[in-house]
Amino acid sequence: MKKDNYLLVGLLGIIIVIALICGFFAFQNMKKETKDTDAIKIQKEYNELNGKVNESNKKEYPIVNLSDDNPFIYKTEEEIVKILESGTGIIYFGFKNCPWCRTMLPILESAAKEENIGEIYYLDILDIRSTLSLDENNKVVTEKEGSNDYYKILDLLKENLNDYTFTGSNGKTISTGEKRLYAPTVVAVQNGVIKAFHEGTVNSQKDGYDTLSEEAKDELKNIFKELVTSINYGICTEGC
Repeated sequence: MKKDNYLLVGLLGIIIVIALICGFFAFQNMKKETKDTDAIKIQKEYNELNGKVNESNKKEYPIVNLSDDNPFIYKTEEEIVKILESGTGIIYFGFKNCPWCRTMLPILESAAKEENIGEIYYLDILDIRSTLSLDENNKVVTEKEGSNDYYKILDLLKENLNDYTFTGSNGKTISTGEKRLYAPTVVAVQNGVIKAFHEGTVNSQKDGYDTLSEEAKDELKNIFKELVTSINYGICTEGC
């Protein structure tokens, strides 16, 4: 009987130890997940494609090295709409497999840090935009509707956005009747007023997979420094 009791106690002890070990690792994982800020998540998101090749054109994606204290913060479409309507901030529209976005993102981070800008709002626009095309008769066909908030964003930025156009089989430009939010686009908005707007990178970059020269990087950084400082954060300018 005593032997059985010892065995039972020993078994219970082993179960308790295993439970404690499992609990410890679960707690460590929970702590790790808690520490994954937006900056870390965005860093991981863009790092996923470092060293990878775009299967559609066999070109290697530009390398992105963001710091783990980068200023990028995820925002939903609805939140971005509210900021554009009446808020203040810097907004980056893009997505991780856009080569132009990957080229400019570390430069935007550098410009923001040099100007002490702690937050840049990020909206991934890959899946929210409409997809249009031309049929064999050069008629515009809607393959996919954009989200409701995407069309609200188009309306709020309509004065700055380019038309969504195609070149028909006859060589003529055909308008779809829509504006287009291209990636990357960076916007500075203050109290619902667009203060600065920049689309793409620099004119000298003809292919998103091309590496920018040091001169081109400086040019783009200066563009972003002017953009991020176009907002008077916390400064009272109208009769406080």
